[in-house]
Amino acid sequence: MSATLDIDRFAAYWGRDTPRMHIPGRTFPVTDYMLEDVLSLTGYIPPRKRKGNKGYHVRERRKDSSAWADSEKSDEEPEDASAEEDESTRVSDGNPSHSFPIEDLVKRVDETSVDYDLLAQLVKHLVANKDSHDDGSILVFLSGAPEINSAMETISHCTRELSILLLPLHGGLQPKDQNLVFRPCGVGSTKVILSTNVAETSVTIPDCTVVIDTAREKQSSYDPTNRMPLLVEHFASKASLKQRRGRAGRVREGTCYKLISRSTHSKLREHGEPEIQRCALDQTLLSLMFLGVENGSGSFMQTLLDPPSRQSMDAAVFSLRKVGAVEPDGQGRDLRLTPLGVHLAGIPAPPTVGKSKFGIDCRVHSSLWQPWSLAHSALPLFYSVLVMGSILGCRTAALAMAASMSSGRSPFLRIDIPRKNRNQSEDERTAIEEMKQQRILNERSSLFKSVGNSDHALIAAVYMKWQETGSGLRKRFCESLGLSFIGMRDIMQSVNQLDASLRSAGYAASPDSDSHVNSWRIIRACAVSAMAPGQLVKVRRPATTYHETAEGAKEKTGEARELRFFVRTDTEVASGNQTMKLQEERVFVHPSSFNFQTGSYSCPWLVYHSLVRTSKPFLRDVTESSAYALLLFGGELEVQAAKGVILIDEWVQLSANARIGSLIGGLRKKVDELLMKKVSDPSFELANTNEMKLIVKLIRSDGLGT
Repeated sequence: MSATLDIDRFAAYWGRDTPRMHIPGRTFPVTDYMLEDVLSLTGYIPPRKRKGNKGYHVRERRKDSSAWADSEKSDEEPEDASAEEDESTRVSDGNPSHSFPIEDLVKRVDETSVDYDLLAQLVKHLVANKDSHDDGSILVFLSGAPEINSAMETISHCTRELSILLLPLHGGLQPKDQNLVFRPCGVGSTKVILSTNVAETSVTIPDCTVVIDTAREKQSSYDPTNRMPLLVEHFASKASLKQRRGRAGRVREGTCYKLISRSTHSKLREHGEPEIQRCALDQTLLSLMFLGVENGSGSFMQTLLDPPSRQSMDAAVFSLRKVGAVEPDGQGRDLRLTPLGVHLAGIPAPPTVGKSKFGIDCRVHSSLWQPWSLAHSALPLFYSVLVMGSILGCRTAALAMAASMSSGRSPFLRIDIPRKNRNQSEDERTAIEEMKQQRILNERSSLFKSVGNSDHALIAAVYMKWQETGSGLRKRFCESLGLSFIGMRDIMQSVNQLDASLRSAGYAASPDSDSHVNSWRIIRACAVSAMAPGQLVKVRRPATTYHETAEGAKEKTGEARELRFFVRTDTEVASGNQTMKLQEERVFVHPSSFNFQTGSYSCPWLVYHSLVRTSKPFLRDVTESSAYALLLFGGELEVQAAKGVILIDEWVQLSANARIGSLIGGLRKKVDELLMKKVSDPSFELANTNEMKLIVKLIRSDGLGT
């Protein structure tokens, strides 16, 4: 067990006479230093607090900061710092004494954010004053990859006269880059590793003798009111700081520098918040009900060591009832699983809230919990993608999209091109490496343009190219597009597993099942069919502007920064109310999405799979919809003939006459009948029916008949 486990609390939970066992481990002593000591040691004078600003004058906010760094800032943070030089930006020249009391300097430090200049000065001091025979490395803990990049830039600038090997360590790196941290550094050089909390428990750096801890971490959480995952940055717990500190005492005596004051450290919580109190409980509640230990009221949950909040329980029940996975029992006091809920309890993914794709209420069909019926309801996205892909004729692409969504991690590695006019040390990437990185970005951009504005279709295109590439050339293929080889291999394994399930469910591969695998309109519509209407995004753009040319006035090309994106939110889940009060909330496209720089969409509606809140709510992967994809798969239709409008799911408005509404309604009804036929006869081929051919034609032409 962990050395930081709260033994007394666990023992009390299991009973008064719970036996205990302690096995001591061998560690070397580690000397601790706090912010007060670091300021005194380095002679660093923190910047003054700016008048009229909640933040501080910090020099890491640069005008040329990357989109990735910007995506981690809140709207209230300053875009750049003033260039004025005063006593607030000076560092005493090698003299650790200050002309200011340490207590006053500590008050200047904003401990809720990282002062990269202070961090750089500490690294510089430690390396410059290090014994020539000391071959130990320095491990710096930061909260995330953007923070690591900012720290690397500042440290490299500050220590350019010293022999330092700066290495990042986080989950987004390729294994070969991660393995660099384990290699010994050359004589006379110091290895400085900038890491997320992956090095707290998962990775041990053998030669680490110094730990610098910013005391910050990013942790996944959950907003039960809006059912939105959150990625929150905050102070790490004392238990986490103890774990980090211990990394410096593995091979010899070490030191740990915490960049927080003694007062702040004393106020930190002892342990981190348990996962069950910061995650969605939908799948947990389903599993417990399946095991027969929970009746839906939360009675079993409340007996846990750390019971979840009532609000989280209400949100889970609301979601599951909307899906149709649970229903009141005969007496009306407790809940019970529906046949659909029994099936969902066995799927290792959170149930997705949404509506029937074609209108069938699967709760009334006891046989519909089987896999081949999953297109009928709001089920886990990747299963819905699979079924719709099979009947739309893009089965292989659907398998790739489903496998990627179920993995939760993009195979695309982050590529950063060094900005112009910045100082570069000999250890930074060479010009040849920069050209290679630019070629990768160009290849990605070209492929993205060919599939349309869709992160999901891009994954499908990449996987199908990977599949066509011989096994001996796949590593080279990954290098050409900046892909994680392990990530692609994981997707391939998931594809094989999902393919087996799909075949056993009656959706075997056939010429018809992949007849439109090269039609990106169909593939994008397949993604829309799984994520609409519950995960729709409204796109708003500014008024159209024109510029004069030799050929007359032409419309100006849109820019990504001018667009505004909105999703619907549910504000009544927290109270357990079963009615929905819809509101719009502004969201942002994350820089990891290939749509981040898209400035124009032909249809003002997108769908998304992942929405996570960091400093802002970010869409990590999105796909542009089309009018007929929304009409066919977007939810309940309301034809307002007098206005010439079709209202979809009480939110989306499309200009269309009543005839189109009647056509779509008739198609939906007919497909319902075909799906029910598939229920009774799994060998029945849906993809080759006249109705599906008409649907495919409408999607490919967007109703224009071409």
